[in-house]
Amino acid sequence: MSEALFEVATEPSPVEAPKAKWTERMMLDLLRDRHTVNAGNGPRYVFAEHVRNYCGFAGYRTTTPLRTIDALAVDLWPSSGHLIHGFEVKVSRSDWLTELKDPDKAEAFRPYVDHWWLVVSDPAIVRDDLPDGWGLMCVIGAGSHGGPSLRVRKRAPRIERQPMPLEMTAAWLRATAKTAGRTA
Repeated sequence: MSEALFEVATEPSPVEAPKAKWTERMMLDLLRDRHTVNAGNGPRYVFAEHVRNYCGFAGYRTTTPLRTIDALAVDLWPSSGHLIHGFEVKVSRSDWLTELKDPDKAEAFRPYVDHWWLVVSDPAIVRDDLPDGWGLMCVIGAGSHGGPSLRVRKRAPRIERQPMPLEMTAAWLRATAKTAGRTA
């Protein structure tokens, strides 16, 4: 079943997403929907939005800059290996170019996930500048439920994940609780 969640589009989809004004909120909702699978013994994923690399007032005690990524999801099925996916969402070319100018933002999280994804509202946002090691998901106009959904354009390669630092895990848990409260 995990293969269906990450099916790769080898050719442009005949039903591309309508050219609407996409927002980060709309994109995060699509990501959450993609990671809302309930079967058998409960939810397949835990999904968290706006995850920081530490929480509380740690900023005054560290030289590590505060970083935030758009989303993290952990696969709870043991058969999947409990893979962790990290996501950066971009809704414009200029937003993407800003991200590329600050690679340290992504690198604050990438070592602690199994797969790193760029999620865009329009495939034209990314040209030939997708960094090595990043996967790409794009909005398509009609998913399995008729509305917009996300389709993998380039599969994110597996990263050798390092243990997540405790302060980042705490921030992730906080973001998970906040996300669950927002979507309840």
